[in-house]
Amino acid sequence: MATTVNYSASLVTRKTNSSSNGSSNSAAQEFYEAGSNNVGIICFSGMNLANKVIQEVYFTITAKKAGYGEGSTKTVYLRKANYQNSIVSGVTGSGYAGDALGTFTGHFYGNTSAYEMTGTLFNAIASYLAAGNNTFTIYNPSPSASAQGYSYNYLSWSDVVITVTYEEGVSEPSTSASSVAMGSAVTIYTNRQSTAMTHTISYWFGNTSGAIATNVGASVSWTPPLSLASQIPNATSGICTITCNTFVNGSLIGTRTCTITLTVPASVVPSISAVTVDDTNSTVKTRIAAYVKGLSKLSVAITAAGVRGSTISSYRTTLDGVTYTAASFTATKALSAAGSLTLSITVTDSRGRTATYSTTLTVLDYSYPSISRFTAERCNSGGTAAQVDGNKVRYTLTGGGSSLNSKNTLTCTVYYKLSTASAWTQAETVTPSSYAISQTNKLMSQTFDPLYSYNLKVTVADYFYSVEQIISIGTKQVLLDFLSNGNGIGIGKVAETNGYIDCGWPLKLSTPLAIAYGGTGSVNANAAIANLGGVKKAGDTMTGNLNIQGTLYPSLCLLPTNSGQTNRIVFEGSYVGAASFAAWEDSTGNNRRMLEVRTKAYASSLDNAVMVRVCDGGTWGNYRVFHEGMETVIPLSKGGTGGTSAATARSKIGANNASNLTTGTLPAARLPFKIEYGQTSVTGVSWTTVNLTAGFTATPTIIVSYAGNPTSSGIAVLKTGSESTTSFQVCMAGSSGSGTRKVNWIAIGT
Repeated sequence: MATTVNYSASLVTRKTNSSSNGSSNSAAQEFYEAGSNNVGIICFSGMNLANKVIQEVYFTITAKKAGYGEGSTKTVYLRKANYQNSIVSGVTGSGYAGDALGTFTGHFYGNTSAYEMTGTLFNAIASYLAAGNNTFTIYNPSPSASAQGYSYNYLSWSDVVITVTYEEGVSEPSTSASSVAMGSAVTIYTNRQSTAMTHTISYWFGNTSGAIATNVGASVSWTPPLSLASQIPNATSGICTITCNTFVNGSLIGTRTCTITLTVPASVVPSISAVTVDDTNSTVKTRIAAYVKGLSKLSVAITAAGVRGSTISSYRTTLDGVTYTAASFTATKALSAAGSLTLSITVTDSRGRTATYSTTLTVLDYSYPSISRFTAERCNSGGTAAQVDGNKVRYTLTGGGSSLNSKNTLTCTVYYKLSTASAWTQAETVTPSSYAISQTNKLMSQTFDPLYSYNLKVTVADYFYSVEQIISIGTKQVLLDFLSNGNGIGIGKVAETNGYIDCGWPLKLSTPLAIAYGGTGSVNANAAIANLGGVKKAGDTMTGNLNIQGTLYPSLCLLPTNSGQTNRIVFEGSYVGAASFAAWEDSTGNNRRMLEVRTKAYASSLDNAVMVRVCDGGTWGNYRVFHEGMETVIPLSKGGTGGTSAATARSKIGANNASNLTTGTLPAARLPFKIEYGQTSVTGVSWTTVNLTAGFTATPTIIVSYAGNPTSSGIAVLKTGSESTTSFQVCMAGSSGSGTRKVNWIAIGT
């Protein structure tokens, strides 16, 4: 509640260099006669406004007819006084005058007028009075004489009344720290002006509010509850408004606020409550009941949740060298390593906080069934020695499989057939020992006619895969044999095939077989390649240059043969000075796409140095390939900016026109003005101070309105005051305002 008081002043005038009163009933400024200077002393005995909030100051002044007439405007130089409460004797005028408070102007000549103190002068006077002072001086240390002899601002006051409107000094709350973690204590200081003041303290955070304490004196300790974190699900900190209501003798005299940053403790992180790992290979899962290298493909399901209002924003799982970003997924490959495999999971919530989970999976090693050795030969009837014309066969075999905790199976079967037959006959099975197969010179029970060739096959199979190997058993060895029809010869073996010479021994010619007879005409590989004009096999190094000559378009064609493909890849040179690499759909070349590089003689401009040429259905089209060395800028229609400088590019793409912004959010820092907004509380006509932190350089425009839908009872028009770059005040205007209301406010400025 505002209070208005009036005080009448005691007035004297002293020369700057004299302690005697020049006048005991008036206060004069400057001089009437050159050579001296007056100091007017104005003392409001009994006035004590210490710790009051000064809202208005008026001086009602009755002036004598002194100096220039009533129509002239004079400047009053208002100053502090070095002595208070009463007029002290024995002090010169200059010794009485204190620091300058400011100036104001008026008409001072035989009249009475009231003057409202405003602006910086009001602020200086208000601070001076709130410090408990009650005496002023009027004094200009550098007066100027007029043509009439007296100074321009010479004046003499015979009566001065000060009218002050003030409120009790409402406590301005503060905190022991600028920020505090939820769940930790912070001290709230009321900074009260008097021990007679008590306070109620409350908070407003996000969309919730609550009481902190009542009947608070100088301070109170508050622990912000951890539950407040739910008000900021997407941030780790937020601004909390502390409201302090000040009471004197049970009556509310005003409300002030301060802010503190509440942080979510580092311990508040999302949780991973469950991780389910499953093997999608049902056969492995059922049969082996363990993870198996090369066979198991895992699925992972993560159950995670945010905390205190946050939500899970991302998942990151690392498994077997691959990273996955879904809450549930199936691995893209079977497990590639055996032993201990680490599964690592990180979840991130909407606050950016993370939770991790790690576990070690045991993976059994697995290799496909193997046959490392399989040989066979004709032997004697007991299998004790080799016999080239024997009708018995013995074989040597080694192989094996993976145990998988002894839950895998392993079988080995040997088959045989005539080399000319299509069907196999099972000869016998071999029993593995500890998943290893080993047979040395194992005699087969079957009889193998020495006049015919045979094939042997061994199959090794486990529960999942099988492998096989086929070898041949030739006829008995003879020096020379002829088919009965005379159409076949066998050398070192029995003749078996019409129209062929069968050799059972390695063939060595005394003279290289000429090219004309199907040979190479040489005794070594290099000479053979040279004689044939060929290149070396894959993996070898080709020496020299490969020259392909042609009149118009010499070319190299690559022909893939898989599944009857008709595609081909063509490297081509052109007589006009171009080299191309093309993909053809078929041999006609009517549907192809080609990258062409041109010589300077063929295409002098770099714009056309590299081209994509397209032939669709026999119709050709040329397209430029854009690159740094081009002379012509890339137009918008081709994905460029159409400009050669940043400014031109912005203009071309419309980035220099804010009206083209149609989506997204423009950051506040990019706006040509500053903006700050919030919510506070007002109680009746008592002023509430709101502090501004946006860094305004000039006093902003303030807009206030009631929050929500307040009841009409006790509602009055809102008004603001004491607006500056760092704060403003707001209260209800008029006598009808009562009660405590939430008020929304916004400040806009530069």
